[in-house]
Amino acid sequence: MANRDQLKAVGEMCPDFSYDDSLGKASMMSIADSSSRSCEICTHWDVKNQKCRIDVFDDVLTSLDQT
Repeated sequence: MANRDQLKAVGEMCPDFSYDDSLGKASMMSIADSSSRSCEICTHWDVKNQKCRIDVFDDVLTSLDQT
């Protein structure tokens, strides 16, 4: 399972990131400040299963390790 730092790092760098408007502004702000992105607030994040629905999390995380 990914930790919060990984979720933020991947969210910041993911080319497929898209804010999940269904969470509402208050929920998004409680997870991340206004200048950051996190998988936790992305439309592609499956909260129940804690994984990316479009299966890009591992690829983006691996690319971060390469830099």
